[in-house]
Amino acid sequence: MSLIIGVVFSLGYYTYHVRQSNSLLQNRFNQVIGLRQLIHLLRFHRRQTHQLLSSSGTFLGKEQPLNESLAIQSLLRTLISQAEHSQKPMYRILMKRITSLLDEWPRYSLQRNQAVHGKAIRHVLYLIDDTITQSLLAADKEHVFQQYQSTWPVTLNAIDSLSRFRHTIHSYHPNSTAIKRELGLHTQILRRRLGQMTVRSSNPAPPLIIEALFEQFDKIDLDNPDPGLVKEQLYHFSLQVSEAIFNLFDLVLGDIGKEVSIRLPELPVDASNVVKLPKPVQAADSSKQKNPA
Repeated sequence: MSLIIGVVFSLGYYTYHVRQSNSLLQNRFNQVIGLRQLIHLLRFHRRQTHQLLSSSGTFLGKEQPLNESLAIQSLLRTLISQAEHSQKPMYRILMKRITSLLDEWPRYSLQRNQAVHGKAIRHVLYLIDDTITQSLLAADKEHVFQQYQSTWPVTLNAIDSLSRFRHTIHSYHPNSTAIKRELGLHTQILRRRLGQMTVRSSNPAPPLIIEALFEQFDKIDLDNPDPGLVKEQLYHFSLQVSEAIFNLFDLVLGDIGKEVSIRLPELPVDASNVVKLPKPVQAADSSKQKNPA
């Protein structure tokens, strides 16, 4: 009888422990989902403010906040309230940084606007990295952790390379051979970075898609006497590269979610639809999961 009681107690404790571990894992990945949404909003906000600054180029005065600003603030408050105690200081620093950005961007130059948004996005990426690292180690997913660790630096390198490309755009003028050569060099590096990210996904993008993306750069006439037009075309190209980088990183997150039986939902295109965090979903059997986005 005592043996039976001991077995029942052990099974009960094991079941309780598994449920607690799954609940913690799900909560952490809900946080990752919210952070993904925050990056989506910040990138959309950067695009909108870039257009506004490009059209005016001067201090815009006190205006109504952009819809993206309100969405970012709402999502940040939710993320901070749900963050684990050990991570809250990093979230508060992020809140301070983003609040300053939302208040001060009308006074920024185009270059500073790009840089400040980029720093905020990197901060969010580091929070995602920290959360995923803790989750995989706690779930004893060593092989998934090793795969993720090989992808993470490649993603950061791609983002850094894109930042250098955008910095060079601001220095462009049609008579500079050095600037044109530098743009070409950054483009070659970006092509290589995207290729490295592609092979690390379980659903890699066809090489022709990457090549088609960079063919658009080759079609830009860097000798055009209108520097404003060239800069606009280069910036549009950089937006497409940025989209490719974050889509590839999203595939990596989807692969991880599949390994731990958690489905990461697709990001909606309309930024106004991603204010609220998704409701927690129960971990499902991986054999029944659809491939996440």
